[in-house]
Amino acid sequence: MVSLISFLAVLLIFFSIDVRSRDSAASKPWHAHLFEWASRVGGIATALALTLGWVDLFLPDERSPIHVVFVAVPGSVAVLCAIVLGLEMLWQQEDSP
Repeated sequence: MVSLISFLAVLLIFFSIDVRSRDSAASKPWHAHLFEWASRVGGIATALALTLGWVDLFLPDERSPIHVVFVAVPGSVAVLCAIVLGLEMLWQQEDSP
């Protein structure tokens, strides 16, 4: 669980930098909106998974109300959003001359 929390912390830093670097112009192409929302959803999912994993780390194991699935589902959504943002770099390479 500790290595997962470390990974999620790095992913949260990535999403926070990505969200702050985007401009919010209203007239953007559809793919710009997709990547912007992928960054926002990924950041929220990462924060949720990180919080649940951190709380679970300090609870006793025999009666823990937080199951691994509660951390894995938002963590998986965050990783999928990071993959989508990785695809954005390929998309930008196609658009450049």
